[in-house]
Amino acid sequence: MYVKVNSTRHTILGTFRFGCVYKVNEKDAKTRKVTKPLMEGDDAPLKRLTAKQVQAQNIQYLDLTGPANEGAGKPADADEEESEEGGD
Repeated sequence: MYVKVNSTRHTILGTFRFGCVYKVNEKDAKTRKVTKPLMEGDDAPLKRLTAKQVQAQNIQYLDLTGPANEGAGKPADADEEESEEGGD
């Protein structure tokens, strides 16, 4: 599921920033608990987008699904330093 942020929100998943589009795992209970209330109402802070809309408009998005984001909080060079230390 893709969501477009109309108003910045700080959540337990992280900060959803205004104007950004995020890909989230709608099957995850924790994600549903956060995103569902934010998509309700006339002026909802999050708006659901379909995959077709994202592809047709060539929208750049941030992927918040899967294990590829496990090290997202680390600085970019932290991985390099760890690999250098382990290689000696």
